[in-house]
Amino acid sequence: MIDDELRVRVGVTHLLTTYQYLADTGKVERLAQLFAPDGVLEIGGARHTGVDGVLALFRDTGARFADADFLPARHHLSTIYVEPQPDGSAKTYACFQFIGTRGLDHWGTYRDVVVPTEDGAGWRFAHRRVITEGFAPGSRLAGSSNGGL
Repeated sequence: MIDDELRVRVGVTHLLTTYQYLADTGKVERLAQLFAPDGVLEIGGARHTGVDGVLALFRDTGARFADADFLPARHHLSTIYVEPQPDGSAKTYACFQFIGTRGLDHWGTYRDVVVPTEDGAGWRFAHRRVITEGFAPGSRLAGSSNGGL
């Protein structure tokens, strides 16, 4: 593995883990800033575009999770795969589990296209697709359009 490829893999992995940290700590303004200005968050068939659209979803989801007595909650991330692309972007695949106050609630995968920031110092989501693959029995999020955040 060459140095440039290693830098991409480490930088993109940092973006993925930062997303989890900011989501788990409720820092939704900073979380939305992880998306490119025209970035898309696709979840449950809905598309949220741009930082403002993504932020609105995060605020709504945070309120819904609090109302459902899920908080505090944690996302567990595994099987992180980063595939650098010839155009300088990268594709990713990662598995997640969402654990709330009642234990494991739902799980699935993230499929991302990420791009370097304009200054080249970091990475942003150009497109994040959340695929929720299953829910624990009794999940209050089963059937929800944004259960996999």
